[in-house]
Amino acid sequence: MRANKENNVSFAKKFVTGVAIALGVIVFFALMTAAGLVIYVNTDTDVDENALVFENSVPEVYDANGELTTYCSANEIKAESGKIPDHLKNAFVALEDKRFYEHRGVDYIRILGATVANLKSGSKAQGGSTITQQIVKNAFLSGEKSFSRKLREARLAVSLERRMTKDEILETYLNMLYFGSGEYGVKNAARRFFGCEVEDLTIAQSAMLAGIVKSPTKYNPINHFDNAFARSRLVLGLMLEQDMITKAEYDEATGENIAIVDDKSAYEFDKTYVVNALGEACSILGIDEKELRVRGYKLYTFLDLSLQSALKNIIDDDSMYKTDDTLSAAIDVDAASGGIRAAYSNLYIDFFSFRRQSGSVLKPLACYAPAFESGLYSPASILNDEPTDFGGYAPENYGKKYYGKVSVRDALSMSLNVPAVSVLSSIGVQNGYNALKAMNFSLSDSDDNLSLALGSSYNGTTFIELLGGYLTLASNGEYKDATFISRIEDADGNTVYERNSTKAKRIFSEESAYLTTDCLMQCATDGTAKKLSSLPFQVAAKTGTVASGNGNADAYNISYTTDSCVLFWQGSERYDTPLPSSVTGGGLPSLMAKTYLSQVFTDEKPFDFIVPAGIKTEKLDKIAYEEGNLVLASDNAPDRFTVEDIFAERFLPTEKDNSFDYPSADGVDASVNGKTVTINFAADPHICYKVVKKSLFADDEIILCVENKEGTVSVTDEADGLLGYNRYVIVSYYFDNDGRETIGEIIQIPVGW
Repeated sequence: MRANKENNVSFAKKFVTGVAIALGVIVFFALMTAAGLVIYVNTDTDVDENALVFENSVPEVYDANGELTTYCSANEIKAESGKIPDHLKNAFVALEDKRFYEHRGVDYIRILGATVANLKSGSKAQGGSTITQQIVKNAFLSGEKSFSRKLREARLAVSLERRMTKDEILETYLNMLYFGSGEYGVKNAARRFFGCEVEDLTIAQSAMLAGIVKSPTKYNPINHFDNAFARSRLVLGLMLEQDMITKAEYDEATGENIAIVDDKSAYEFDKTYVVNALGEACSILGIDEKELRVRGYKLYTFLDLSLQSALKNIIDDDSMYKTDDTLSAAIDVDAASGGIRAAYSNLYIDFFSFRRQSGSVLKPLACYAPAFESGLYSPASILNDEPTDFGGYAPENYGKKYYGKVSVRDALSMSLNVPAVSVLSSIGVQNGYNALKAMNFSLSDSDDNLSLALGSSYNGTTFIELLGGYLTLASNGEYKDATFISRIEDADGNTVYERNSTKAKRIFSEESAYLTTDCLMQCATDGTAKKLSSLPFQVAAKTGTVASGNGNADAYNISYTTDSCVLFWQGSERYDTPLPSSVTGGGLPSLMAKTYLSQVFTDEKPFDFIVPAGIKTEKLDKIAYEEGNLVLASDNAPDRFTVEDIFAERFLPTEKDNSFDYPSADGVDASVNGKTVTINFAADPHICYKVVKKSLFADDEIILCVENKEGTVSVTDEADGLLGYNRYVIVSYYFDNDGRETIGEIIQIPVGW
């Protein structure tokens, strides 16, 4: 009871103090405003309303050649106040600033209400900024959170209200907002979402637009219509409550069937690229989209127009799809710098937040590269591909098809599930988990389990994360993130950010990265990505397919050369309405990748992958290999008795076969029982043997010939009746690569004359 009283007293003190401060601030501003003294010193230089006239809806974004992008040069923003319907203005006012037409830039009542509400909740969730304050904050102030900045914001808001009418302020505000899907300003948003001009918007459509701006991703009506619809109902309720619409208008608006047309504009060529570049720039600078635009930043990117055109043509090709509603996206990244040279999608995608399950494309990164790094496995290592229960987790291969003993190389190339889980289980899940985290994959604690081997994760992965992982393999084990931005300049031409393409973080050794790449080259020639096999240059590739119900939700092909890393994806918007089961990563996404790479590398082919000095090609003994053991072959072994593969030199097998160094029969034993001679010896399956009987008055006779047999061999012979016992020899030999008989030891049998 006493504790509760103390808490109540503490809250009361905080509450009274907070209200006193808020009232003090309000009284101060009210008196100053009433006296016309809200620090109007140098007002002419404080607010320049001309700075609020935006010719373009986005900052200047330049391609790799320094040319302004199509999207930036063609995008139209300005909706004139006379064409903005009152119900659109009212929707924003009702939600954002209900006393907009009454205050003079600062809403003192709202400040007091927000202070009281925050004190009650113990947080700072509610703010007191007016629409006018939001404009000046984004146009003239930094993102600093301080009392002095709020004071300056309030002063500038009052100053702006003295210079502009309420309609001019609203026009400015509505033209500067970001609505998601790459659309800035109500004019572009109306066209994109509803396929109409701003003056033709209905009340329901206007309410939906007003609801979007709080979170353009969460309330995007294209990708999240249910969220946008629920938010629009909130806005309509506020409009009715504030007498901005009648009950009849409210009923009509709530009953309207809002259709989202997703009307893509004429500047779709590089829009996906530019919008993602803008989002990344905001992240780099720590500001939002509005501030990025009004502050006059110039963004320089890695955009290659010829690659963008090739990518767009493939994504827009109807023959590349099984169904009309298939979603698709593709990205090309420069292998050397990590710069994204092209990016396109048939839907708006924020590549930094769009998350999907990755399926088998995660296997090389989570399982095999870490396994090579551990030294426990090489591409030649043998795995058991058969139904297996891993402590209650029992994965199945695609189509429930199993191959018995397979090499790591073949398991990765064919994308077998059981071997991948076996490898991760053997090296420890934590090793795979840590490798992904080191490559900036956003994993949760719950992902520390064997299902990670098959690309299943709680949050899913972004395409940018996957490309960062594959760039690590393409860059000899050094991680570099994929990026759109090369350089950012401020309005004065000062460079405020520049990409450091030499900065990289070592994740895997050069040897481990190359071993993985070599296996993925086989995947592109003989494995699940074999549609790429006809390409006349080295390419490593991995496919992935994520099943959902009776179909597939995601299908990937990620391919890389020494020049570039490219990702192609097809998917369904909803996991409960999947693509046909025939759409797999090895199908259409691989066809897309093949088509793109063949078009890009017509004249100049990418160089072959460089083999690190620590990689050694070695021959293994085939007989031991087929039994699941890695044993180096004898130097004299004929090719038919060897299997060749590559190894990290520091992890070479230590055991070596010596069967062909000096072939011999071991454990020779001879016995006589009456006139019967019995000869026993141990046969090596690598070697051939002849048991020869020699007589005084007859030609030599081969009484036994043994080839490729392992274990004890026995032969019996009857002695010559006239002269007694015969003489016997065992000849060990093999056939070399030219078919010539190479003789080893000749063993004399100690029986006979």
